[in-house]
Amino acid sequence: MSGAGTMAAKWTCDRCGVTVSRIDGERTALPDTWATSDAGRFCLLCRRDRAGDAAIDSAPDGSPVEVRAKLRRAALIEFEVRRSPERADSKIAKSCRSSAVAVSKARERLHLPGAPTCR
Repeated sequence: MSGAGTMAAKWTCDRCGVTVSRIDGERTALPDTWATSDAGRFCLLCRRDRAGDAAIDSAPDGSPVEVRAKLRRAALIEFEVRRSPERADSKIAKSCRSSAVAVSKARERLHLPGAPTCR
């Protein structure tokens, strides 16, 4: 759920405490990359971290580091694909430090249509 329609002079992330505002102090909408939910209001970085943390929390106890890293990476890619499915796989891959093939596979797992090849 986003904060669309709500205006504030300053927005603060409930996880990391970063704030955003206009230099002139005017009220503004929640940034497009932020989201508000029952858990709080989060900046994009914290939204990504929360997606990764949730994946790691779902791993069986005693999972090796490699398994947890793979789960976190997949969760990050899936988060980005859901967040902006219109973005090209190569752009999502770059933001996740992954490959376009991995992004394409995530789209398949999520049953989302493919995106343009460049954008």
